[in-house]
Amino acid sequence: MNIAFQNEANQLIKKINWRQKLLMRVFGKKINLGEEKREEWTGAILFYLFYCKYCGHYVKDYPHGHLERRYLICSACEVKHNFVPWWVGWAKIWQLIRFRFGQFDQ
Repeated sequence: MNIAFQNEANQLIKKINWRQKLLMRVFGKKINLGEEKREEWTGAILFYLFYCKYCGHYVKDYPHGHLERRYLICSACEVKHNFVPWWVGWAKIWQLIRFRFGQFDQ
């Protein structure tokens, strides 16, 4: 359990409005908190606030994994939440189409 992220999430949840809380709980929306850079990190990372439906906590985390398999981890129960952008599937299809018809151009 990442206690630092959980404590930060508890402070952040007091600052957001009821609409954002509702969107997180009902529709699984993730709220972009912006970039953060900690002293032991080499660069800045985007952080998100989201609601874990498995344990009922609001959680702060950054995306893990490659774009096609991106996920967020709940710091309370360690469950991985899917975080693949909606457009990744379309980009993969377009890539296949370009590859398939690109062979005839040569």
